[in-house]
Amino acid sequence: MAKIIIVGAAHGGRETVNGLLAANTDNEIHWYEHGQFATALDWAPADAEKERLALSQQVTLFDQTTVTKITPAIHTITARNQRGQLQTDHYDRLVLSVGSLPIQLPIPGAELSGVRSIQNRASINELKLAAKSAAIKNVVVIGGGYIGMNFAALFKQTGKQVTVIDVNARPFSHNLDSEFTQILAAASVENGLQLKMEERVTAILGSTHVTAVQTNRGQYAADLVLVAVGNRPNTAWLRGTLTLDSEGLIETDDYFQTSVPDIYAIGDATKVRFTPTGTKERITLGSAASHAGRLLAHNLLTDQRIVFPGVQATSARLMRRDITLLLRA
Repeated sequence: MAKIIIVGAAHGGRETVNGLLAANTDNEIHWYEHGQFATALDWAPADAEKERLALSQQVTLFDQTTVTKITPAIHTITARNQRGQLQTDHYDRLVLSVGSLPIQLPIPGAELSGVRSIQNRASINELKLAAKSAAIKNVVVIGGGYIGMNFAALFKQTGKQVTVIDVNARPFSHNLDSEFTQILAAASVENGLQLKMEERVTAILGSTHVTAVQTNRGQYAADLVLVAVGNRPNTAWLRGTLTLDSEGLIETDDYFQTSVPDIYAIGDATKVRFTPTGTKERITLGSAASHAGRLLAHNLLTDQRIVFPGVQATSARLMRRDITLLLRA
């Protein structure tokens, strides 16, 4: 019997645990999440207690507990719980699904109330509630990728005046070819979204709460600002313990093994094989992390390991949802 610790309850961590449980082995599983499992796993409030009880019969759960240090020489982790207390735990195998952190703009006003970013499922739920608030009339979305355009459409559907600002020439510029983005941009404008492309945000204005966004070309009123300009790997705390590349991503082999024996990593903090080119790329999609988690669970339980075949860096479900929202905005 082995003791397996999983850090992180997003897509990769969740699928790793699901795969381990489906194998019905007698391994001991400890699962750490810096937020709440109820939120990370999207449990309905009415069912949260029942869901937690059922899961805790198979897995030892540590929610609102942040892993802060790994000591590979003695196979231990150190974690801080919600009360600030430190605790240690021993592992035979350690899986890191630590994800990423939203990039914050280094501009005046970025700290104002009303400036939001997507950090986890809880922040997504908060934005969905904000979309229904009568007090919020003007919304500025900084970033025209999947997240930015999806929420722009959502805010427009709830009657807000929405402005999308991006330094690139077109929305979805990193996701879709121009033949697609021309159609989506035209539909967005036709349905009332203001697209301010090739503009750079220079400041967020307001005394304590945001009132407007300033760019190199103009100023736009805002009661709420969503910053969706990308993310960076949540790996600063791992520097000196694992090998990281120049972008701060955890280096892994084709079996998700890191530079340290018995420590594995998956998800947004790693690169995976991109099948069209055969090279390793950073692909921050939940579908890629889920695929990796399912395969890693298999590899943890057998000597007949399988090489990760790669992904295409597409998400048909996500793309279909964004396009539908934009066309119906």
